[in-house]
Amino acid sequence: MKTPMTSKLFTKVYDPVSGAPHYVLTAKAAEYQQGFYFINNSMTRDGRYLWFMPTYNPVYVGAPRMLGYVDFLTDEIVICHDTYTNTLAYIDPDTGDAYFGYGKSLYKREVGKDKKAFKLCTLNIPGYVMSLATHLTRTSDKNHFFLDIRRQDFGNIQGLVDIRTGEFAKWGECAHCMNHGQINPKNDELALCAYDAWTRLSDGVKVRIPKDENGIYQRLWTVCADGTRKMHPPMHNYASHEWWADDGKKFYYCCDRYGIYGINIETGEDITVLEGVDPWHAHCTKDESLFVYDEKKLERYNGVWYRGCPSALNFYNRNTGKHLVVVSEMPENGHTPENQNSYHIDPHPRFTENEEYIVFTTTELGGCDLAVASVAELKEMTQ
Repeated sequence: MKTPMTSKLFTKVYDPVSGAPHYVLTAKAAEYQQGFYFINNSMTRDGRYLWFMPTYNPVYVGAPRMLGYVDFLTDEIVICHDTYTNTLAYIDPDTGDAYFGYGKSLYKREVGKDKKAFKLCTLNIPGYVMSLATHLTRTSDKNHFFLDIRRQDFGNIQGLVDIRTGEFAKWGECAHCMNHGQINPKNDELALCAYDAWTRLSDGVKVRIPKDENGIYQRLWTVCADGTRKMHPPMHNYASHEWWADDGKKFYYCCDRYGIYGINIETGEDITVLEGVDPWHAHCTKDESLFVYDEKKLERYNGVWYRGCPSALNFYNRNTGKHLVVVSEMPENGHTPENQNSYHIDPHPRFTENEEYIVFTTTELGGCDLAVASVAELKEMTQ
């Protein structure tokens, strides 16, 4: 079986500044070949299937995505034209099957060129549903997904859906945008959610993340099956882009301009991972010894962020304290604050389920491409 390092579909690229290697999917089956958002794994444990999002004409903001995958056994790309999703898909790490949502329904698409997507269930939810979930995460029994259902201008509903019956167990709802739901990896009655900014459809007004009566930035929340929820004050009173640690006792988050931090939900202890960096999205290995993060590069426009802005990718070995720039610059390729990219093409790095690779999106070759870095190679450079 091939790997990203030996496949004819990938090209090895060295960063011109650090010399760090990574591998870009340069075989083109679609104009954009984009990695998943960093919350969801996209590769099977055995390394055979690597899923991504192909887009043929990326011009419509919020347009649904298709799914496709690389089969490293046959060394080919398979585009699944029967998949359209407005939720980030969940990939079964053992089978490679994809689960995704569209409208009020959940679907499954098995690997195989002769397979077709089929509906698992439809939820009985009143009103118009914009999306069932920001990204699907599955419970330990493999029969339920956590949802943060968005209903137009009426906030989000949180809860679990049984994919065998479509039965939805509601945990709670919030009039503000509370999304980015992630079920706890060890506790099926606890989830991580986030207050997020959103654009009100009725008048186009951008609604920011609110502070509470004490001035605390309310990004970070845990929600429980019994309807209770708790806000977690972040370091430096700012947080973005959070994820669970594998032990289920902690979650980590990025803090722009300051670093990567965490919170132990059992003790309330604040955790400092790395300071003096400007992280955008981040992820870590199950033992929390290796971290990867991307960062915005906004010098050209006086610090103004925009979709499609330049970015960089970094690796941090917590055991040795050594830091490595993996990609020193992913360029904007003509995008500006006035001419933003229509799609969400941030790098979004994530360790794969077997922790042999980091998967991310890159723009360094002039387009939007899926890329993979070898953890062993980066670890060797940070010994």
